[in-house]
Amino acid sequence: MEQERADLYFGRTHAPCGFTSGVVAQFDGSAEPVVRELLQNSLDAAHQAGRAAQVRFRITEVPRRMIPGWDAYEHAFERALEARHQWHGGSPSHDEKMVIERIERARNEVEIPLLLCVDNGIGLDGHRMDALLTPGNTSKGEQGAGSFGLGHHAAFGASNLRYVLYAAKYRDDLDDSLRTIASGHTILASHRDPDEPGHELAADGYWFRLGQGEMAFDGSHTSYPRNPPGLLAQQLDDVVDTGTVVCIVGFNDFYRDDDDPTTAESICRVAAANFSDAIHAGRLHVIVEDEQQGSVAEVTADTLGPILGPIAGQRRAPKQGQINGSRAHAAWQTVDTGTRIGVTDGTLVRWRSVEGEERTSTQVHVFRKGMWITSNAPGLNASDFSNVYGFDAVLSLDTGSLENLVRSAEGPEHRGIDRRRLSNAEKAKLRELVSGIAEKLRQAVGKRRDLTEFTPPGFATVEGQQVRAAETVKRPRLPAGGGSGETDVSRGERETGGGKASPRRAGQPQRGTTPRYRSSLRAGGQAGVVEALIAYDEEVSAGSKIGVRLRVASGSDGTCDNPLPDNWLRLRRAVDESGNSSRASSTEGDFELALPAVSGERLLTVHLAEAVSQPGLLEVDIVKRIPPKVETQPASETDPDESDGMARSADGLVGDASDLADQVASQTDAVVSHADATSSSR
Repeated sequence: MEQERADLYFGRTHAPCGFTSGVVAQFDGSAEPVVRELLQNSLDAAHQAGRAAQVRFRITEVPRRMIPGWDAYEHAFERALEARHQWHGGSPSHDEKMVIERIERARNEVEIPLLLCVDNGIGLDGHRMDALLTPGNTSKGEQGAGSFGLGHHAAFGASNLRYVLYAAKYRDDLDDSLRTIASGHTILASHRDPDEPGHELAADGYWFRLGQGEMAFDGSHTSYPRNPPGLLAQQLDDVVDTGTVVCIVGFNDFYRDDDDPTTAESICRVAAANFSDAIHAGRLHVIVEDEQQGSVAEVTADTLGPILGPIAGQRRAPKQGQINGSRAHAAWQTVDTGTRIGVTDGTLVRWRSVEGEERTSTQVHVFRKGMWITSNAPGLNASDFSNVYGFDAVLSLDTGSLENLVRSAEGPEHRGIDRRRLSNAEKAKLRELVSGIAEKLRQAVGKRRDLTEFTPPGFATVEGQQVRAAETVKRPRLPAGGGSGETDVSRGERETGGGKASPRRAGQPQRGTTPRYRSSLRAGGQAGVVEALIAYDEEVSAGSKIGVRLRVASGSDGTCDNPLPDNWLRLRRAVDESGNSSRASSTEGDFELALPAVSGERLLTVHLAEAVSQPGLLEVDIVKRIPPKVETQPASETDPDESDGMARSADGLVGDASDLADQVASQTDAVVSHADATSSSR
């Protein structure tokens, strides 16, 4: 088959731009976003073709002369480099320097490394190629997992050359004949046209047929070469029917360090962690070939356990919003061994008991179209199941109303469920459907009796003329965490005769609002150091913080007539596993240290101002310090639940500030009087 003449084409632009492209900058080049996006697209394409997806990753390298459009790429880069030096006077920004240096190193290599991804999906025709190459444009309709048409930029994060090629086999709509198509996309920087010095050329270059660049994206699809170049045609030879090959040119090996897993291992782990539902069901089969290492690995239902087992203890996600190894392994176990609950409308629920398992808490993992979305879905958090035995569950969504709502709420990266993306009617419907699933889980798992009432041990009988069983009493108050209202954790006093309130009584932290969280605590490896595992079960917004406190529990609870107060400890420093740190304002330490609020689990290391003799009595408390701001909406668009809360907040702000201060002061006096009376009685 005669090769068509094609080359990179850079159209004209009126908006000059540099090498730091915003659509590429959001991807850091790590394996997770690249592999996840490629697999999601392949899974969708195979579903449209009516078959199980088979995806083959191939790590290899080729001489520079085999790269389509290589000469045009180098010329465009050199002209863009000249333009940026003229624009900045020879001193581009730090980020631009990094991009330029990576391109320089990569293009000087004799062999160019490649990451190829070949699937057996429906393939790319002219319409789907248009959608792939243009931002914010998708051809998946309502049946695919992706819907924003932005994810293809993830592949550029893995290319030091910012160059990605595409080719496909597809069925013609008219005669059902098998046809081929190819194109490519590079993102450099704007530059001058050497033939027309007065015109600026765009940073985006596309591999088109010669002389057809001006016809691009006009609906005729005449710009795309119909015969893929040799490099891509070789990969399509393995495709029996329809399918697509994506070629990442100048593959950066995911910027891995020497002590990181191999590239093949990273691809397998991302596939297993994010698509265990689809892989276990036989809807996805992944093969990874590393020609440089001479290795072949597969991700199937049989290999999910061995792949996820080594990362089962990983409780920190590679990046916020991504799935960590612990959750991925737990979800696979539930998919593999869980008990099914019949839920209609394209929804399947599986669960298994985790009661008694060490460092395991209740969690529900949501998968949509076989892909993991979140393990912190609103209405399906651990705090929503506080009255049942511990369990792990997987919610699989394929079709139906709930699948559509989750798809609309998950955002461009297809992670998490953000209800703000939904209308008020959709929010109400989402709550209704999720509540129904939560109730089915409660019924299946079983209610915990020990959280409602109990008979105190040692009080079964009393002496006297009659013997009778003691009456059951309410359970003592649970440890801090899980509440939603304000908790009176402070003591204060006020000068008599009116006037301003005096400073808080020494030895007590300030008032705070208790969020939903869970915690476990242990003494560290050295005196005066405590480690606390915090599971923050609330959504957070930018700027939100939590206050961290430690206290020595007195042992008193709500059944005591005169409960003893807890002893709050002074803290010198608190740091989490992400490097966030907070220090006390003085050498004596503070009763509370503030850290950024982060949803999910994280490990805190707290340094005390002085060592404690009984670390087993320590308890950790968390309070909100900077609550998320509430966005005001028009009355017609406001969620009923949210509007009630805002109305109450508004009512609370109407009163005069001095009246509010008097109310707080009077409440503080009451608390202080009660505390003084309690102290006197002891």
